[in-house]
Amino acid sequence: MHRDMDRLHELQEIDTAIAELQRELRGLDDGTALRGRLAEAEAELQTRQTTLHDGGAIQGKKEAELEKAEDKRKALMAKAYGGTIANPKELETLEKEIASLGRTKDRIETELLELFDIVDGASRAVQEHEGLVAGLKSELARTVETYESERARLNGEIEGLAGERAELAGAVGAASLQTYDRLRERLGNLAVAVTDGHICTACRMNIPIVRIKHLIEGSDFEKCESCLRLLWIERDPDDTDAEDSAGAAE
Repeated sequence: MHRDMDRLHELQEIDTAIAELQRELRGLDDGTALRGRLAEAEAELQTRQTTLHDGGAIQGKKEAELEKAEDKRKALMAKAYGGTIANPKELETLEKEIASLGRTKDRIETELLELFDIVDGASRAVQEHEGLVAGLKSELARTVETYESERARLNGEIEGLAGERAELAGAVGAASLQTYDRLRERLGNLAVAVTDGHICTACRMNIPIVRIKHLIEGSDFEKCESCLRLLWIERDPDDTDAEDSAGAAE
């Protein structure tokens, strides 16, 4: 029975290592969070670019409107004061129109100053978000590269351990393996608990001396009375070798 228990202990170490590697594999950063941040940054960049584009378009229209008003005002001034208008009423009408165009010009110039601030702010915001997006893309690329590398490494280690497990499980008695697998499924992947003196390392409860004696003798499987896991004790290698020789002789 010692031989099966020792193999089950080895099997437990392999299963624990595989579970730890799988936990590490599940915890790898595949870039999901970064992709979310990048999508938000790209959406914000699009909004900023739209603001800049719309502001620039309005600014262009206002500049054209200002140029048109100024050209018309200059033409009316040339007409009014070029010496060709003799009728006072006609001159008065022209002067009123010139004054109106001056007010229009002042209004447009004020609007253009406000638009300049908007467009300038939008331009700086676009540059800032372009830098943010570029940085996130670079960070995501590095994260994905690391993820793929680590995933390949972990999967390789898991595959290697799975091969060792299959070979070792084949050397364990069918009934012993069935007991082990059933307990492992029920007890969170830990079916075999190592003893530390008179303590079960899985639940930290005391193990009766008689069970420790049985463990050393190896007459049968022993379970922790508290957590119901199989107990394993490290024995003198000479005792194990003698038992293996006796088993081979049989």
